[in-house]
Amino acid sequence: MNIERYATERVGKTEFRFFSEGKNGRFEMRISFEQISHNFYNLAFGLWNTSLLTIEDSVELRNGDMDKILGTVANVAMSFLKSNRSASIAASGRTLPGEHAVRTRKYQMGLSRNLNELNAVYDVYGFKALKNENDEISGTWPYGWEGEWEKFQVGSNYDAFLINLK
Repeated sequence: MNIERYATERVGKTEFRFFSEGKNGRFEMRISFEQISHNFYNLAFGLWNTSLLTIEDSVELRNGDMDKILGTVANVAMSFLKSNRSASIAASGRTLPGEHAVRTRKYQMGLSRNLNELNAVYDVYGFKALKNENDEISGTWPYGWEGEWEKFQVGSNYDAFLINLK
């Protein structure tokens, strides 16, 4: 896939760094693969908080480079799977009660746009979470959500995504 992306640097066994450059300045970003269980990883990314040494995944930079950031994350995820051939990566945009899942929607749009190419090499799944009467997901990602995984289908709305090598 020919997707615009930033150069990345490995800064840990499962952590990578790059810099977002746009209309609001230059910001250090991190991508991390948190092992949830054997060969199952949660992908997290966001602004690097240099004081707390944590990823701030709920901060919206609005730096004008979201597609390039997502291209960078996708490229690192594909490289991670090539190096960890039996791994599965799950991801969900930050979903807080009363907030729109903008990042989840962006993930879904990117997967939909590139699904034919992805399906040649990867299995791609979408997760439909159970929601309450206010259309909110109960529990915390990735441990507390209930729902079902299904093969990713363009036109369906999902709350999380999973990808692994075929």
